[in-house]
Amino acid sequence: MRLYNYDTKLLLNMQILVDNLEEDYNISFFCRWHDEQRLTGASIYYGQKELSSDLVYVAKAEVYARFPITEKGICRVIVGKLKEKPDALLCSVIELEESVCWESVFNYIQEIFIRYASWSQKLEDILNSGGGLHELCVSAMDFFQNPLYIHDNNFYVLAMPTWVVGMGNIQVDENSGNIFFSQEKIQKLQKSPAYIQTLSTRGAHIWEPSYGTHRMLYTNIWTSDHHYCGRFLLHELNRSLKPGDFLMVNHFATFLRMAFDRNLFKRNDVTSFEKIILKLIKGEAIEQRYLVKRLEMLGWELTHEYICLKIEIQKESKEILRHQKICSSVNIILKDALSISVENGALTICNLTLSQYSRTELPVKLEGLCREMNLTMGCSNHFYDFTEVGEYSRQAEKAIQLGLQRKPKEYFFYFSDYVLDYIIGHFTEEFSIRSICSDSILALVEIDRQKGTEYMETLASYFKNGGNQTPTANDLFIHRSTLMYRLERIQKLIGIDLEDSDTRLFIQIAMRLLGYLN
Repeated sequence: MRLYNYDTKLLLNMQILVDNLEEDYNISFFCRWHDEQRLTGASIYYGQKELSSDLVYVAKAEVYARFPITEKGICRVIVGKLKEKPDALLCSVIELEESVCWESVFNYIQEIFIRYASWSQKLEDILNSGGGLHELCVSAMDFFQNPLYIHDNNFYVLAMPTWVVGMGNIQVDENSGNIFFSQEKIQKLQKSPAYIQTLSTRGAHIWEPSYGTHRMLYTNIWTSDHHYCGRFLLHELNRSLKPGDFLMVNHFATFLRMAFDRNLFKRNDVTSFEKIILKLIKGEAIEQRYLVKRLEMLGWELTHEYICLKIEIQKESKEILRHQKICSSVNIILKDALSISVENGALTICNLTLSQYSRTELPVKLEGLCREMNLTMGCSNHFYDFTEVGEYSRQAEKAIQLGLQRKPKEYFFYFSDYVLDYIIGHFTEEFSIRSICSDSILALVEIDRQKGTEYMETLASYFKNGGNQTPTANDLFIHRSTLMYRLERIQKLIGIDLEDSDTRLFIQIAMRLLGYLN
């Protein structure tokens, strides 16, 4: 398919199949013969006469022995030992151990073609839906499983989904928010003959700077009028680079060139979708049809089930772009989630309709990240209208504030566990605690202080046990008849009726405010 005079059709070759097969299979032999990118899919070989050079054929070794292929250039995957000499076949061959099930190999190869085609289609959909460099890089990071970024010809970072230790020294302008290389690094590059030579290259190449600790796979970005406008770099940090990565970087660069040609980027601009979320948090009006369009790019819908997670940093850190690292780490752990950098941490919106994890499983999945980076998380209630994300993000933030007051050593807090704390806290915004509590309950506190009675402790245990007298008596280590007498005495002393539901509720609130009930 051609978009804007660029060929975006993705074809595979045998090297790409080897890169993927070797992750789960033991490849005993691989012979490359004119291994162009021309493969569109896989087929089972059973001796048929009509064969296509665009397909790779899979079968057991005895099938190939029984029905030899005389046509040159036909790619094949053979399960079992090959008897004929490889150099006599005039084709690319992948040979696997005989113990492997050939049907499972065929299905595995089909999945490879589907995965690569799906990624290419996703890149195309991003551009067709108005997405830009950031969205393209997020998709590429998931595909390549290595950190990456794009900078322009002035070394300003245009897109960087994540930053990890080892990616080099970068700086953030506190006023503009622009991300750029340190002047020291820029000067090193500009004075390096080896680097200057790379500025004229086309296609994917390895760059291993003398001052660095790892390799990078890069490609220069040239516009349709042959103007150098920047560079895409893939860092070899999470997994080793493979030969097929060169081909995929070249394919990815096609979409980057289209984005540059169509000006689908702004220097250090957060994604337009992130801007929408920030507006929703601030309570600003947005155009709903545009929001729906941006959600569709993620495969989300306006009325899916969502929750918000507020992630806060509890200790100061000098680590560069720590907020971005939090966002990328959460996105890796929670596939159906979107994280954006906010004050003192990050906000994550989880799509529970699509997620493989339930709300109660989140603490387990995020525990390691919280401990490693010393983070605290608050979780909102569920909501089914994405436009309400602002209100529920505040719930998540409030969950942390209230949770740390009661359980300062915990790291994960649900707002639903602290709703009563939130409600009661609003009682004291205008009046003091003592002025809100009734004279009767304060009188009971004074009686306990002067006479050494335990009336407040008795009421606290009574309410904790839901008004059930037997467990209350057990907790207080008194006889049930003693408890009944004490409750009657309390009611007479301060003039209340514990049978009245409104009275019980008010007394419980007053006791909670005074610290007698947790």
